[in-house]
Parts: sequence; structure tokens; C-alpha cells
Amino acid sequence: MGRYDGPAWVIAGGRLYEVIAQLVSFTEYKALVTDPFDGQPMYGTEPRWIGTIDARTAADAWSVSQADEPVIRTKEGREGRFTVTRGGDLSSRELTIAGYGNSPFDDNAEPDPT
Repeated sequence: MGRYDGPAWVIAGGRLYEVIAQLVSFTEYKALVTDPFDGQPMYGTEPRWIGTIDARTAADAWSVSQADEPVIRTKEGREGRFTVTRGGDLSSRELTIAGYGNSPFDDNAEPDPT
């Protein structure tokens, strides 16, 4: 499990938005299939990360919330795709997000090759 608290950038709709991110990663355990011999579920793991981002303006928050495939980039240059799970009051500029796969901020993250 990792944590990230600090400046980041969101790439959405071809634009770059400056944000402050508070993120945490974890491993989700899911029942993948049922064992055909004893009927018990067989579990697998999936890395996930969630948190909030605070945009500079309400207009920026709205643009990010409407983007099809937003990507967050940490100050180390690592990136991860996410979805906005709850926009709440966009005038507050805070968005709740969820990412799937390795997070862009913990030991499993890979640096951006560009």
C-alpha cells in the first residue's frame, strides 16, 4: 500500500490541469471463478488506488470530471488512468477518483518513458 499527497497534473481532453492529490493504493481481492470440484470461490488480486484531487478552479474540476480518459501525472513523472467517481459540488473544486492497475505513486509504479 502506498500514499501520495502533493502536487500533480491531470491530462484531460488534451489539456494539462494542475491539481493537489491525496491518493492511496491497495489490493482488492475478488472472487474470479468458482472451483469446479468443491464449489468454493477462487480469489485473485487486483491493484487499485483511490483518493481526491483538488483542481485550481471550478471550471478545471468540471473539465476533468467530463473527460473520457483522464490521466494523472505525479511530480516524479509517473502516470495512471482514472475515473471520476463522484464530483460532488464542483464549486468546491474537489473530485473523488478511482484508478485501476498499478498506482502512479508506489513501489509498483513505472516511470513515464517519455
